[in-house]
Amino acid sequence: MTNPEAKSPKDNRPAGRREANVAARRQRILESARVLLQEAGPEGLSMRKLARQAGLSVTTLYNLLGSREAILQALIKDSQQRLEAPAADAGRARDPLRRAARAMEGILRYIIDNGDLLRPLIAADFRTGSWTKLGQQDEGEHFRSSKVAIRAALTEALDDGQLRNVVGLTFLEVQLHVGWELALDLWAFGVLDDEAFRLRTLSGFYVTLLAFAEPHVRPGIEKELRRLERRHSSVGARRKRPE
Repeated sequence: MTNPEAKSPKDNRPAGRREANVAARRQRILESARVLLQEAGPEGLSMRKLARQAGLSVTTLYNLLGSREAILQALIKDSQQRLEAPAADAGRARDPLRRAARAMEGILRYIIDNGDLLRPLIAADFRTGSWTKLGQQDEGEHFRSSKVAIRAALTEALDDGQLRNVVGLTFLEVQLHVGWELALDLWAFGVLDDEAFRLRTLSGFYVTLLAFAEPHVRPGIEKELRRLERRHSSVGARRKRPE
């Protein structure tokens, strides 16, 4: 027996169209904000310019997404979800420490490859006073899968006796990520270029591994650090050459 009070699918269509229209306009705002950030940086993103770029009124921007800061946060969340990429294939190396390093290099490659968007986003978010590090909130699949790969490799290295189990796994993991999170700020504001960002992060990564490494694996880590030191010196010398 049919319930006379039950609504037919047609009854929901107007509300569904309204929701779709609101979602489309919100996405238009985010796309317009992305264009302004890429073209003019954080200083070029004002509510008036954004409204003109999106073809909407300033009032509509506030009604749909809120203040400039709220729009930036929405754009960051949207970008982290859209810019998902598979983590670097770290599973081919038999050595767990090498797998951890490859996963870290995958994170850096992802950040650098998407620098035209991530740089102005990070700088803009920093200036709002509500800075949430990239990858610490609503992170994309790339960051999650890369961090999972690093955690799995560290767990194996601890179990195999390559690393000393003197602190908890979470503490060790945090220290390995500190390098890229700190260097990220300098990279976003142009203090570090792509190569300097990569070298500084990897150097901190290997120094942290060295602090917990058992004697038989220390030579391999020290070799990597010497290689990075030479690369640092080479890059620095090239920058000092007169044009």
